[in-house]
Amino acid sequence: MTETTLAGLPASPGVAAGVARLLDVVVDAGAPPVPAAAREAETSRALSALGAAAIALNEIAAELARQGKAADAEIVSTGSLMAADPGLTAAVRAAVTDDGASAGAAILRATDAYAAALAALDDPTLRLRSDDVRSLGRRAARLAAGRANGRRDPNAGAQEDGILVATDLGPADIADLGAGIRAVALAAGGTTAHAAIVARSLGVPMVVAVGEQLLHAVEEGAHLVVDGDAGSVTLAPDPATLRRADTASSARRRAREQTLAESSLAAKTPDGREIRVLANVASAAELDVALPAGADGVGLLRTELAFLDAKDWPTQEQHQWALAPTLARLGGMTATVRLLDFGGDKTPPFLAGIDLRGIGLLLTAPDALASQARALAAVAGEADLRVLLPMVEDPEQVEIVRALFSAVTGVKPVLGAMIETQTAVERVDEIAAVADFLSIGTNDLTHSILSTDRFAPGETAAHHPRVLAAIDTIAHTAGARERLLEVCGEAASNPIAMPLLLGLGVDELSVGAARVGAVRHWVRSLDYARVRELSATAAGLDSAAAVADLVQPTSGLLAEVGDAPAERVNGGVGVVAVGRQA
Repeated sequence: MTETTLAGLPASPGVAAGVARLLDVVVDAGAPPVPAAAREAETSRALSALGAAAIALNEIAAELARQGKAADAEIVSTGSLMAADPGLTAAVRAAVTDDGASAGAAILRATDAYAAALAALDDPTLRLRSDDVRSLGRRAARLAAGRANGRRDPNAGAQEDGILVATDLGPADIADLGAGIRAVALAAGGTTAHAAIVARSLGVPMVVAVGEQLLHAVEEGAHLVVDGDAGSVTLAPDPATLRRADTASSARRRAREQTLAESSLAAKTPDGREIRVLANVASAAELDVALPAGADGVGLLRTELAFLDAKDWPTQEQHQWALAPTLARLGGMTATVRLLDFGGDKTPPFLAGIDLRGIGLLLTAPDALASQARALAAVAGEADLRVLLPMVEDPEQVEIVRALFSAVTGVKPVLGAMIETQTAVERVDEIAAVADFLSIGTNDLTHSILSTDRFAPGETAAHHPRVLAAIDTIAHTAGARERLLEVCGEAASNPIAMPLLLGLGVDELSVGAARVGAVRHWVRSLDYARVRELSATAAGLDSAAAVADLVQPTSGLLAEVGDAPAERVNGGVGVVAVGRQA
C-alpha cells in the first residue's frame, strides 16, 4: 500500500506515529439467531458483561481521581451508572430472548438505541451522555467477546506505540489506555465531545470525523501517523513521513518540558515590554494544559460550543452547567467569557437559515441574553469576570447589553467589544467609547478586510498589510481611549503575525491552551523596539508574502521547527516558531 492521507478534524493537538489498535467489535449481521434453548444463558452473559463494564469504569474513575483529574473521573463514573439502567438492561434482554441476538450484538443494539434517544433530547447534559452510552456498549461487547476488562487484547499489536482507531469513543476508552496509547483516530466523533475533552486533558493527539474509509482501510497493526494539528491520518507512511512525525513528537515533548519549567517567568521582552498571555478554552479540561504553562487566565471562553445541537436557546440552568466547571478554576484570575456566538459555522438546528451572527443575533432574543447574564452572575465566583461581545458593529449594541446585564443581575459588567469586521474597524472609536476593553478576532477580521470566504479551503494570512493596517487603527484607538487591547484569534500564536501584533501595541494575547507556554517564551525572546520597527514597515508593504519575507529570513525572527520552543537565532532578537497546534 502506498502512503495515503485521510482528512478529518483536529480535536486534540500533537503529532504521533504508531501502529493501529482497532477498538470496535464487529458483529456479523448474517450470523444465525441464538437457539431458543441457549438464550437464557446468552442473556446472562450479556448482563454480566454490562456489570463487568460498570466495574471497569469505576476502577478507571478511581484512578483518574487519584491523579487529581476529578472532572474526568466524574465523566467516566457516570457510564457505570448507565449500565444498571432498567430500560437499558430490559432492551438487552429483549434483543436476546425475542430476536436471538448474540450477547455482543444485543448490547450494541440496545446501547445504540439508548444513545440515539439521549442525543434527541433538549437537555445538553443528557445529550452529551450519548457518547458515554455507546462507549459503555463497546466495552461491554468486548467483554462479552472474551476480551479482558473490555479492552484490546494486550498481545495484539504494540501497546507502547498504539494508535487507537475506532468509530467513536467515550472518555473512558482513552483514559483507561493511559500511556499505552499515542494518538486517536476516529471515523466519527466531534471536537467538543467528552472523548476530545479527555484527550486534550491527557495530551493525546486526536483526529475525528475522518469517515468510514478509515475503518475500511486500516488493519490491526498497520502503521499510521496522526496529525492532531492539521486534522489528518496518514496510512502506510513512508520513512520520511515517519521521521517527521517522530521529530515533531520529540520536539513537542521537549517544548512542553521547557515551558513548564519556565512557567513562573514573566512574559516580558528583554527591553521591558510585558504582555499578558491568556488561553482560549471551551472546557475546564483545557485549563489543565494552560494554567501549568503560566496562563494569566482565560482570554476567550467559547460558550456556544456546548449548544451546537440545541433545539432552542439555552436556559439559565444549562448555561450554569456549562460554565461552572471552568469558572470555578479561575478564582482570582481573568475569566473572559464570550456571549453566545451563534451563526456562520456555529448554527444550531433551531436557528437554521438565519443570516445574523454574534451579538446582532443574540439581541434578537433578549430573554436568551438575560438567561446567560444571570448564569454568569450566579457562577462567576471569585473569578475576575469580563464579558466579551462577538461581532460588534454598532456602539448601541454594547449599551443595550450593559443595560440588560445591569437590570437582570444588579451587577455592572466589564464589557469587551470584539472587532471582527471592516464595519467595526470604521466605527472603532465610537465602539471604544462605550466598551471597557477591545478584543480583535483576527480570523473573521482577516476575511472581512480581504473579502475572502472564511469557510473556503486554504488559509488567509492575518499578516496581510491591509489587515495589519486595520489592527494598527484599532490599537491607536485603544491607546487614545485608554482601553486594554487583546487579540484572541489564531494570529496571536502565529509565528509571523505574533511579533507584529506585539509591535503594534497589543496588551494581551489569548491563544490555544497548548500554545500558552510557547507564546510566553516567544515574548521573552523578542526585542520590543525591533518589532515596533518591523510592524511599521510591514504595514506599508504590498502583500502577505512580502511581510513574511520581512519577518522571517531578513530578521532571523522565525522559522518553522514543528513544536520546538522559541529560542534566539543567529544572535538576533527573534524567536524560532512553534508549529501549528489546535
